[in-house]
Amino acid sequence: MVDAAKVVAAVDKTYNDIQSVKTRMMGVTGTLNQLKVAVATALPAGTSNQGAQINLGFVRQELAKAKEAVAKFKEAVQAAVDSGGAAAGGGARRMMKDDKSRTLYERVGGDLNIETAVEIMFAKSLLDPRVRSFFEKNQRKMQQIRKKVYQFLSGFLGGPKLYDTTNVKPAHYHMNITDYHFDALMDLYAVALGELGIHADACKDFLAALGRVRKDITTGCTVRMELAQKNMEK
Repeated sequence: MVDAAKVVAAVDKTYNDIQSVKTRMMGVTGTLNQLKVAVATALPAGTSNQGAQINLGFVRQELAKAKEAVAKFKEAVQAAVDSGGAAAGGGARRMMKDDKSRTLYERVGGDLNIETAVEIMFAKSLLDPRVRSFFEKNQRKMQQIRKKVYQFLSGFLGGPKLYDTTNVKPAHYHMNITDYHFDALMDLYAVALGELGIHADACKDFLAALGRVRKDITTGCTVRMELAQKNMEK
């Protein structure tokens, strides 16, 4: 007689493994698309590829990153095959249980999940009129922003410290970032974490932790607004 509980568990496991691989595939295709855009924007409008000036160093760098992303994707797929899905990259299936004794870095899935969450958030920010102007830059600048955001989150969440957090406030001081913009960014991160299958409690704690840097990011604009208000009242 078929054990219904085992069948349901097997189906659930397969579904989550597919979702995990799908998420990694999104990261790979996103990286390749960025490379494609970088090359395309380097070509003058209305000209052929011949004689166009392209920053080969930048292209090689992006291509190396794309190859690395593909390698990680292959590893995730192979892990799923070797273990019958038990180790499909730690995506949605691993998030079925949340261990609050671990760091937030570990609870959200570590390096690959954080990097993928940043990629998803960034892609969505370019389509969101609330914050698009802060992220829509040239390809090199956008790559730098993504890298710094990932490096910040890594250490901030309890993982490898790759970014000096004392730079957060001065780096954003001259940007006109308000609570409205910060809330929009929080919305995008919530969506990104949801798409990755992050456990609801880990997602909630991630957003709460991120909320602690709100003041550092919005202070510059707040100060300027207060000064402007005082000048108007004179």
